[in-house]
Amino acid sequence: MSGLSTGSPRYAINRVMFDLSRQPNARALVADKEAFLAGYELRPEERKALLGPEWSRLLELGALPNLVYRYYMLHGLTPGTFPAAIAASP
Repeated sequence: MSGLSTGSPRYAINRVMFDLSRQPNARALVADKEAFLAGYELRPEERKALLGPEWSRLLELGALPNLVYRYYMLHGLTPGTFPAAIAASP
């Protein structure tokens, strides 16, 4: 895990979801997001959106759609519900 910023304001939020999706125990890590996120330098609004999770807010903050989708799936949600979840997210 690397929580170091590379200068892009979107780097950290995307790095979190990318790193998480590559973990063999990713679903277990989703259950304790606070602990996983502790290793990353995130802005408060990014941390809040990841913890929520606030699907559309993640996109607004610059998260890549494919990573938001992976993060969504790690929560045990079904693919067909993703569009509605994005639309309904605050």
